[in-house]
Amino acid sequence: MAAWIVMKVDKLIKSELEYFAPILYSQRKTSKTMLEAWRRETLAQRCERISLETFDLCEGKVLRGLFSGLKLNRDTCWGKSDLGAQCLGFYEKEILDVIAVQDPFDTFLNLGSADGFYAVGMLHAKMAKKAICFELSEEGRSQVKENWLINESPGELEVHGEATEQSIYSVVNRLSENTLVLIDIEGGEFGLLSQDLIALIGKYKVIIEIHNWIDGFEEKYAALLTDLDRFFDIAIIPPSERNSVNDEILRSYPDENRLLVSSERRPCLMRFLYLVPKKQISE
Repeated sequence: MAAWIVMKVDKLIKSELEYFAPILYSQRKTSKTMLEAWRRETLAQRCERISLETFDLCEGKVLRGLFSGLKLNRDTCWGKSDLGAQCLGFYEKEILDVIAVQDPFDTFLNLGSADGFYAVGMLHAKMAKKAICFELSEEGRSQVKENWLINESPGELEVHGEATEQSIYSVVNRLSENTLVLIDIEGGEFGLLSQDLIALIGKYKVIIEIHNWIDGFEEKYAALLTDLDRFFDIAIIPPSERNSVNDEILRSYPDENRLLVSSERRPCLMRFLYLVPKKQISE
């Protein structure tokens, strides 16, 4: 049974007025013109608006979780609709929860770094001494560096272009075994992760986001898992709940807007894999 809280009426009034203060403030500043404009929004437009409103309420910083205190760039190229979730510690919580229970790494190798949320976040949180990024987009590479600078250049940062077997090989020889690899390349994992490349990264811990909307997915995924199994113990990272109901910042939001902040707008419930080298298990 829930623990009911009973208090004297004067204390109750004070507490309830504090509870409703942000709600009433939000109501007062919302005009009829604004309400009419919001009713005409597409879902994508509303997602971005709510995300940016949350970003502003958080003053452009991550407030909770592993990357707490990390400053974010409002003009991100990857997607403004993720900024609110990032500020609240909701974004890809599955991955952050796995990283949070690890000891710090010497190096974080990020294949598909987008605007550097993970790379700069790992350095800011002192979960890695050095981050090495591979990002296909020139704009993304520029934003990785910019986000690193606005966070006062923590640790060491190295930014490269497209992740290929050859480009990855050029940096892997410099890495210690205490390295975490994060792979998120929008379906490109099936073409990139050849048997040779898997062998090359087989001594590191690896997190992969699996994208199931490519042609021939069933056969390619089965083959990838078979190849990975030669070097890694493979664990499926379970989905994590985002508790938007009890978040004070979201108290004044309509129900659907609270849920939109935590939504990552994915076409399905994504699959994340956590790979641990088999030799580490045996040791």
